[in-house]
Amino acid sequence: MALNKAKLGRRAATAVPSILVIAVIVVWAPTWALHLLLAAIGLIGTLEFDSIARGFGYKIYREPVMLFILLGIGSIYIPWFDLKMLPYVAFALVCLVSLTSDDFTKSLPILGISIMATGYLALTVVALAYTSLLKDSTGNDVGRILVAFCVLMVWAGDTFAYFAGNFFGKHKIAPKASPNKTWEGTIGNLIGNFLLAWGAKYTVLPQLNYVDLIVLTLVFGLLGFWGDLIESTWKRGAHLKDSGTLLPGHGGFLDRTDSIFLTAPLFYYYMKMVVLVRPI
Repeated sequence: MALNKAKLGRRAATAVPSILVIAVIVVWAPTWALHLLLAAIGLIGTLEFDSIARGFGYKIYREPVMLFILLGIGSIYIPWFDLKMLPYVAFALVCLVSLTSDDFTKSLPILGISIMATGYLALTVVALAYTSLLKDSTGNDVGRILVAFCVLMVWAGDTFAYFAGNFFGKHKIAPKASPNKTWEGTIGNLIGNFLLAWGAKYTVLPQLNYVDLIVLTLVFGLLGFWGDLIESTWKRGAHLKDSGTLLPGHGGFLDRTDSIFLTAPLFYYYMKMVVLVRPI
């Protein structure tokens, strides 16, 4: 598979400034600015998810999905709001909005797609928002570093997969769903994940041990792979090449973040329950 230099240039022209902007927000900006960024990404993702649904001849109930995202992140600032109630509130809102449909022959499929969009988008951005608040066993704030680490793990895997697939990719995994996805690229993804995690261990995250490196490599590599493949099947079914056009050379936000949707919630719980409770 030949390397498309023009496409690579477009990807780099978008990726480099995006990484710099996100780095500034994640590392130096106030926490509320990071949460605002996550909310914006969730809302943009909702619109892109709606465009995929419309490719199937349906739509999603966007307002409940967006409200779920805003309430989930907003629960950090609302002491009396119990986050455990959020799924029930979202489900009730989606069902309530479905009663306003002008075509009840599509109400049940749209309800199902809306619930899927809620879980797919909201759980991710809410998990990242709560990740940003985590502390280690000595009380040091490490949440912002963890958010950056999570995003960079995905980008490192994607970058290594891109080059490994272009230079060595011969054995396709799912030609119908994702023609460019190869076993060689997937191995490159795992290598990129491990190297990034290994680098983090010896720089900003000494809390990690080698078991963590292996676990996180598999979590980001394998779940990221499935997240990417799942979205590819949706886009194929909707006859779309990309979920959007917001990021030149990359497509939409969902195209660049599809690998994080299955990983972010699990990453949050693994870091909170396993890594950060250990003495440093």
